Amino acid sequence: MDKSDYAPPAMRKLRVYAFDPQASTQMDTVRINHATIELPWEQRWEPDILPGPVNEYLEVIDVDPTSGQFYKPVNLNDPHVLAQDGIAPSEGDPRFHQQMVFAVAMKTIKLFERALGRKVFWSPRAIEDKRTKKLTYGYVRRLRIYPHALREANAYYSPAKKALLFGYFKASLSNAGVNLPGGWIFTALSHDIVAHETTHAILDGLHRRYIESTSVDSLAFHEAFADIVALLMHFTLPEVVSSQLAARRGDLTERSWLSGLARQFGEASGRYSALRDAIDEKGKDGLPDPTRLAQLSEPHERGAILVAAVFDAFITIYEQRTTDLFRLAGHDKASTANLSTELIARLTREAVKAADHVLRMCIRALDYLPPVDVHFGEFLRAIVTADNDLVPDDRMHYRLAVIQAFRRRGIFPDKCLSLAPDSLLWESLKGYQTEELSLTADDLLAFQAPPKSNWPGGSLDLTPQYLRGNAFLQSEHNRQVVWNWLMEESDHDAEWEKVLGIFFMAHPDATKKQGALFVGWDGVQPAVEVHSVRTCRRAGPDGQDLRQLVVEITQRRRGYFDSAQQLKEDQQAPRKDDRRSYDFTFRGGATLIIDLRDGTLRYVIRKRIDDDERLDAQRRFLQTGNDSLTMTYREPRADDNPFAMTHRGV
Repeated sequence: MDKSDYAPPAMRKLRVYAFDPQASTQMDTVRINHATIELPWEQRWEPDILPGPVNEYLEVIDVDPTSGQFYKPVNLNDPHVLAQDGIAPSEGDPRFHQQMVFAVAMKTIKLFERALGRKVFWSPRAIEDKRTKKLTYGYVRRLRIYPHALREANAYYSPAKKALLFGYFKASLSNAGVNLPGGWIFTALSHDIVAHETTHAILDGLHRRYIESTSVDSLAFHEAFADIVALLMHFTLPEVVSSQLAARRGDLTERSWLSGLARQFGEASGRYSALRDAIDEKGKDGLPDPTRLAQLSEPHERGAILVAAVFDAFITIYEQRTTDLFRLAGHDKASTANLSTELIARLTREAVKAADHVLRMCIRALDYLPPVDVHFGEFLRAIVTADNDLVPDDRMHYRLAVIQAFRRRGIFPDKCLSLAPDSLLWESLKGYQTEELSLTADDLLAFQAPPKSNWPGGSLDLTPQYLRGNAFLQSEHNRQVVWNWLMEESDHDAEWEKVLGIFFMAHPDATKKQGALFVGWDGVQPAVEVHSVRTCRRAGPDGQDLRQLVVEITQRRRGYFDSAQQLKEDQQAPRKDDRRSYDFTFRGGATLIIDLRDGTLRYVIRKRIDDDERLDAQRRFLQTGNDSLTMTYREPRADDNPFAMTHRGV
């Protein structure tokens, strides 16, 4: 019988460190630190996995620029590798390093795709036409991963290279008793660090403008969200969860391996503890300080408040789900008696399920955020709205648990009547319905774009695509269709400008913003970018089937540090091909969420381009900066890499 006659396995199993190599040298974690990740086997329509590993999403390239060494790529299809569920965890085998980064990165990707209900794409590569100087964006099929890219205590995602770069360094000489003093520490072997950096890349693919330093929350959100994903991924390893629950008698409110991030990295770099911990300090009343957020500006420190809020919500949900189990087992939480094996097994299932729910709530919320200048309070509203759309009946009060955790830490949204779940929902469009213009997606869904010189035109293509490359091409086609639809709808510019928060035409009235203030003004219309058009299909716990079209529209405006100059430039008459210099870019735009089941335009989540209050806030932030090195690398430099500097030394 030929090999092709055998049915392929359902899953590809690869061994990894559950935490990092340090956990394998300690008696309390050595038995659980070798975990196995199960990834879906390549489907018939997907390319075979190649040595590297290389697949549809990732390309691992193991070259060490410092030493000039190129390590032989691991072949995950080798019979000896397949027979033992991948290479055994090893600090000294570069092939395991390659396997580790690949397995954890792919696991992270699949978690996102499950929650989002669609394929993950990396941010496109900007390509400049040498003759016209205009930018186009090319498809990036694979994210590159370099396990030994840096000889320093750092790891980061590079938006320019479309790559994850992991460093290695020598442990602190004063770190005796935990790591080998002066021993090598590899960031590529930390489950937390790999998941964190992969999340940065995925988030950049979803929201390219979130890497810009626009407010004290902008880069902090990127760091916080990456930490949230890495943290909750601890609970995808049941053996690890079971062990930690048994050691702490089912209590998750104490600091442990489950609540800490990158412990080996933190201790090896002289911190004597995990790099960050999701359980924050409490006051005498047992509650966190709600004023602390306002005192912090460094991205990791500020982001840690958001991480603590999400983890607090998870603990509340876990405790709610397990109270009856403790009661039925006759266990008093104040007791020091060990829990039964059966109770630990049940608690583990509940902890894993609760973490999965919270993680999916957070990931789904990404589609309900504005396309630029995100704030923590908006993330809260996005979580509540996205979850309400998919699970209208919140019998377990998950949304309330999230709201309570955010409130305890002083994270509040703007312009809400109260913190009741229904008050935090993004506003519907009823307030914008007029006799002249009924805001509906029907005309977009039926729109037939005219052919152009550089593309064939047509209507929206909503056919499900199973090949990732075809799905990207479909998304690009839909982006062109939506842009043409917007330009046609700009005949109703007054109404649509009000709703979308952007400008389609110049205004002769000096009290309104002029076309001259927009980057990309062509003498007829200000430039409008349809940032992305994404289709998704999500399934709820009770059989709900939610199908949506998510459209992001953005626009650029010239910003000046001098407010008097800003006013003067804003009121200048429009000029074609205006190339005047400016101090910073200010962006506005909107996220449109369309329900494909009935064509309803559900939400328009916007940041207005003519919001002078927000412009002034960004101006003050850029002038005063924060405690991060990233502010010394802010725009307008085209080769900025905020993550390299944000991660350096922290």
